[in-house]
Amino acid sequence: MKARLPISWLAVFATLVAVSVAAFAASAPASTGAAARVTVHASEYGRVLFGPSGKVLYVFGADRGSVSHCYGVCAKAWPPLLTTSTPLSGPGVQQKFLGTTKRKNGALQVTYNHHPLYYYAADKVGKIMCQHAVMHGGLWLVIKPSGQPNTAKGKKHM
Repeated sequence: MKARLPISWLAVFATLVAVSVAAFAASAPASTGAAARVTVHASEYGRVLFGPSGKVLYVFGADRGSVSHCYGVCAKAWPPLLTTSTPLSGPGVQQKFLGTTKRKNGALQVTYNHHPLYYYAADKVGKIMCQHAVMHGGLWLVIKPSGQPNTAKGKKHM
């Protein structure tokens, strides 16, 4: 029994490390050491912005100006699009609308037309699951290349 105990603790530790790494990767979608690249793709809501992960980007109605109001549980469900330097524009994205805002922890969050950008953690690549959803004290909308939130009603995917 005593010989098995260290091995089982090692397995538990390895599992905890793997879960922590996966959680960090999900909450920090922008690659470390690289500028985030924003692109435009066609969707069921027309042309909208996508992040470097291939997932759609959202704006949060509770944000005021370029200041994020999504932290804690909100940021776990809606991870911010982070960058380490000036974000890059892909085809269809207006570089003049790209910017950053500093989060409470000092990380740089990408903005578009002064709107902080977020992913929805449960979205899959190319799938929009929370358009026009009210969660965490505000309305979540995808954003058009013009810099305006897309107010089209969402389909129930959740």
